[in-house]
Amino acid sequence: MGIKQAITGLIFILSVCANAAVSKLNASPGLPKNYLLQCRQPQWLKQQPYTLRCVDQSFGLYQIAATDIQINNLKHRAAEDNIALQIQEEHPLQRRAWLPNDPYLSSQKYLDVIQMSKACDMGRNAVNRNLDTLVVAVIDDGLDTSHPDIKPVIWMNRGEIPWNGLDDDGNGYTDDYYGWNGGDSSAEVFNKESVFYGHGTSVAGVLGAATDNGIGIAGVAYNAKIMPVLCYASKGISSDLGVIRSMLYVYRQKKLWLTTNKQKGINVVALNMSVGLDATFPNETPMWCELFDSLKSVGIMSVSATTNADNNVELVGDIPSLCPSDALIVTSSTGLDKQWVKSGYGKVSVDLAAPGDAVYTISPVQTSPSNPYRGESGTSFAAPMIAGTITWLNSVVCKTYLQLMQQNPDSALKLMRGWILGSVEVNASLTNKTVTGGVLQSYGAWTKMDAWCMAKEPTYADESIQWVRPVLLPNPSSGDGCMFMGSASELLELTLFDGAGRVVFAGEAMTNARVQFADPLSAGIYHWQVKTKRGTVQMPWVIQ
Repeated sequence: MGIKQAITGLIFILSVCANAAVSKLNASPGLPKNYLLQCRQPQWLKQQPYTLRCVDQSFGLYQIAATDIQINNLKHRAAEDNIALQIQEEHPLQRRAWLPNDPYLSSQKYLDVIQMSKACDMGRNAVNRNLDTLVVAVIDDGLDTSHPDIKPVIWMNRGEIPWNGLDDDGNGYTDDYYGWNGGDSSAEVFNKESVFYGHGTSVAGVLGAATDNGIGIAGVAYNAKIMPVLCYASKGISSDLGVIRSMLYVYRQKKLWLTTNKQKGINVVALNMSVGLDATFPNETPMWCELFDSLKSVGIMSVSATTNADNNVELVGDIPSLCPSDALIVTSSTGLDKQWVKSGYGKVSVDLAAPGDAVYTISPVQTSPSNPYRGESGTSFAAPMIAGTITWLNSVVCKTYLQLMQQNPDSALKLMRGWILGSVEVNASLTNKTVTGGVLQSYGAWTKMDAWCMAKEPTYADESIQWVRPVLLPNPSSGDGCMFMGSASELLELTLFDGAGRVVFAGEAMTNARVQFADPLSAGIYHWQVKTKRGTVQMPWVIQ
């Protein structure tokens, strides 16, 4: 058998899709491998005893499957005949997907299960295309605002002077610098019960822990702002009064934002509620349920965790799972294998599932100062994956949708609900357990959103989000490091001056990446000079 016949049928056809990964043939020297060959002498090539496939005639590019010995022989013949020949082995393309630098990312298997790792390639913004800051409210048992993975993303009311006993911004709430405590009707969003239980802190970590900041974990709602709303009472008995007051706070602040042309209030786009009442029906909590429609009227999508009890909630009751609002998405739990795990279910009332088992997240610093992270399980930790996805989608959605949200929030939220529920991955274990019978798929939701936006606004994908000056966080700081938050990824040239005008730091960093100092700076007022391709920004930095 001749060489030509021996290699017939082994021609490798290179994929024309630049984004597809190609599996490389790990062959020994004696077995054929795939090569690319460039030669502008086609007549000479025809004289050689090899099968080649021309893939670009003007460039003289060919494909060949051959052994190392055959390739060496071909090179030798070309040299003898003074023929210009280039040969290289074909290499598999590897998708260079963006991966945040959070060191515990490998412990967050759920991000791959819900496709969030893939989804973030579609955009990573902390603002929407109108440059509005995105805020997600967490109604729970409080949030450790000092946690290093929360400090960069915690919402702060810049119109309020903290703890002076006054309603400085005139929003109806005194000292609500970090949010509100509906349980006690105070500004305290983190107390001793918040430390003891740590539930709200762990929920918030899944939802939106600072991402790509070089520490801890990554949140689903890529660096959007988190606003804690504590619904439990530390004085007296905790009841649904705390929940109602908490929901009212969120509703009023978003309505204020809308009615003051974004000058006051808060742009809350999603609300996460991993709290509820077992064995309770909507007729027993009419005010609670109706508030979801109030939130809908100002453009807020709510997400709730159903009970962890293995019950059909439609038979035994559960609030808010049974609240009828179409602006409320209710979630059950699966494991990392996407199989349902024991939790509340209902084929009419529980919409979908998300991983609620083996969820790695943050914990209050006081519980483990050296490593404030832990594993959690329960529907409480499935819900923030959905709330985080909704918040993230708001950062990449087209302006046509944002305009619809302003004009008709009901229609806009129905679209968002459809994108989330219509993109689940169906799993047989969820049949008759949820409305969709499936598991959250963040990237799938993006594809549905993208298709709608392309149909309504064909050029939206090509539109660059307008540049806004980076925001320095935290400020004030403890002096160990900081982050420059931006609407788009860009390289920053940084120079830090002390109060005497001396340079104490000079270097480069990307927006949304943490700038870390080996030795914390002493207290005082410093001054950053931030140079970008679009201009130079000066900003003071207070270290306490």
